[in-house]
Amino acid sequence: MRVERIITGVKTLGPGNRIVIWTNGCNKRCKGCVSSRLQQIDERTELDIIYSLEEFSYSGIDGVTISGGEPFIQISELKKVVEYFKNKKIDDILVYSGYLLEELIAMNNDDINYILNNIAVLIDGEYIDELNDNTSNIKGSKNQKIIYMDQKFIDKYNGYIKDERSMETYYIENLKIGVGIPTDSYIKKF
Repeated sequence: MRVERIITGVKTLGPGNRIVIWTNGCNKRCKGCVSSRLQQIDERTELDIIYSLEEFSYSGIDGVTISGGEPFIQISELKKVVEYFKNKKIDDILVYSGYLLEELIAMNNDDINYILNNIAVLIDGEYIDELNDNTSNIKGSKNQKIIYMDQKFIDKYNGYIKDERSMETYYIENLKIGVGIPTDSYIKKF
């Protein structure tokens, strides 16, 4: 799988203490995308995702967030990741996608169906810069939808989405990385 980075202990991009995986490559090219660096496919980011995930401790991890790039351009690899976490008994899996749920269903793909049936939440829809209201801590723009694929997570996420946007900063290999849904003022400062 082409993966840009994996960070554990993240408290943004979903409720609780999370592991976040950023995939590499995106065909959507949304104007104003906060992860525009991840749009261009970079074969140097290819790795054995399951082998890489085995190197992490999952003690204290409440959930997983998979973002990008666009995770659904690597469907079979994304399925492997979802299977891996389900086998680890981590059910709170949040996936961001520029595709609408209806588009994913219309692809009529067994791997996509497995993914959708085994994740907690899908945030769907392209990022639209003009619809960024700088308030939601889980969506970049108002057109994006929070879709509960597993209804048992509604209360957990409803508690989380009441919070304001917040960002965490990580330093990895001399690179400053902002994690979360940024406000305009954070982007200008960062």
